[in-house]
Amino acid sequence: MSPALRPRRTTAPTTIPGALPLIGHGIALARRRLQFLQAARKYGPLVRVRIGPTTAYLINDHKLLHQVLVTDAARFPRGIHFRKIQAVAGNGIITTCGAPHRRQRKLVLPAFNHTRVKMYGDVMHEIASRRIATWPQDTPIDLKSEFIQLATTVGTRCLFSSELGESAVRVVERALPVLTRQVHLRAMDPTGLLEMLPAPGRHRFNKAMTELNSTIQQIITDYRKNGKEKADLLTMLMAATDEDTGHGMDDQQLRDEVVSILLASAETTALTLSWACYELGRAPETQRRLQKEADSMLADRASIPENLDQLDLTRRITKETLRLYPPTYFLSRTAAQDTELGGYRLPEGSIVLYSFYSQHRDPSLFRHPARFDPDRWLPGREDDVTSAAYMPFGEGIHRCVGEGFAYAETMTTLALIAGLWDLQPVSDQPVRPIADLTLVPDGLRMTVCRRKR
Repeated sequence: MSPALRPRRTTAPTTIPGALPLIGHGIALARRRLQFLQAARKYGPLVRVRIGPTTAYLINDHKLLHQVLVTDAARFPRGIHFRKIQAVAGNGIITTCGAPHRRQRKLVLPAFNHTRVKMYGDVMHEIASRRIATWPQDTPIDLKSEFIQLATTVGTRCLFSSELGESAVRVVERALPVLTRQVHLRAMDPTGLLEMLPAPGRHRFNKAMTELNSTIQQIITDYRKNGKEKADLLTMLMAATDEDTGHGMDDQQLRDEVVSILLASAETTALTLSWACYELGRAPETQRRLQKEADSMLADRASIPENLDQLDLTRRITKETLRLYPPTYFLSRTAAQDTELGGYRLPEGSIVLYSFYSQHRDPSLFRHPARFDPDRWLPGREDDVTSAAYMPFGEGIHRCVGEGFAYAETMTTLALIAGLWDLQPVSDQPVRPIADLTLVPDGLRMTVCRRKR
C-alpha cells in the first residue's frame, strides 16, 4: 500500500456526541452522570468530554486505567477532586501526591496492618452490636443516617481511646456531615465560585472546621503530655517515624491524617453497608444464607472480629456490593507533562477522568453486570469477572490504606445484623443511586423485623 493510501491515526480521541456550545456536556454530567459515564464506553477506550470550555479525557478501558494509576502514576498526579478536599483534609494521605504522599503512606500504613485491624475489631463489634440492637422493629429506618452515625463512632473510637473520646465523637458527628457536604459541592464546582460566595453553607463549614480543629488539637496535646501508649490509631500515628530522617509527624500533620481517616472511612463504609442491606432486602434467599452463616458463628460464641476469614459469604456480599456501588465512583488525574495515552498525545495539564462505577458494570468485563450476585466471586467462576478491572479501593500507590479496616467493619456489622434482624424493603421500587461526590442511595428506607428462631 502506498503511503498516500495508508489510514492515518486521528490526532485526538473521539469527542462524545451531544456537547452544547459553552457548557459542553455539563448538563448531562450534572443531571445524568451515571448514565452518561456508562454510555460513553461505546465511543472508545479513551474519549473526549467537554466541561464548559475545558476538554477532559475519559478513560473507558481498564488497561489504560491501570497505566494511569500504576504504570505511569508519576505522570498522572491526583486531579481537581483531591485538590478541593484539601480545604478539609489539608495535606493528609488522601490529598497529597509524589514524595509527600510516599512519606505519609509509609508512616500511616503500619496503623492499618492486619494485626492492628484485628485489634480494632472489638471496638467495631461493641459499637455495632449495641446500636443495631436498639433499632425500632417494624418501623421504616433511614439506613444511611444510621450507618453514618455508626461508622463515625467506630472511626472516632478507633482513633481516640482516651477519656476524651466521648466528647470527640459528638464533635465529629456534628462536624463531619457539614464538612462532607461542602467537600462534595466544592469538588463539583471547578470554577471555585462557591468558596467565595457568602452563603450560609460557608458559615457552617467554617464553624464546623473551627470546632473540629480545636477538638483534635486538644486531644493531640493531651496525648503528648500524657505520654502513655494506647491501643488506638492516634498513638500509632504519633509513634511513626520516617526511616530516612528519624522524624515523626508534627501536630498539623497529625491533624490532617486524623481528618483524612475520618473523611475516608465514615461515609464510604456507611454507603457500603447501606447498599448491601438494600440488595439483601431484595434477595431473600441470599439474606437467608447470610443469616445461616452468621448463626453458625454466633452459636459457637466465636468472636466475629477474630474469625472474619470464616465468613466467606459475608465477604463476597461486601465485595459484590463494592462492585455495584463503589463509593468513590468518579475521580480524576492530571497529566503532569505532555504524554501519550492509548496512542494519543495528551498535553500537559490535561484532565483525565475515570469511573469505577461504569467499569464495574461493563458487560464485557463482568457477566450480567447489573445483577447482584455474590457467588460470581466463588472459585471456578472466573469467566464471570475480570479481576484486573475490579478497583473499588483504587489501585497503585494511591490505593486506599484502610481497605482492610473497611472490610472488617462492614463484615462485622453485616454479620451482627444478619444474626438479629430480617431486612425488608419499604417499597418495591428500586432505589436510585445519586451521583454526588460519592454514590448515595436516594431515600433508602427499610423495615427490620426481629428474627424468629
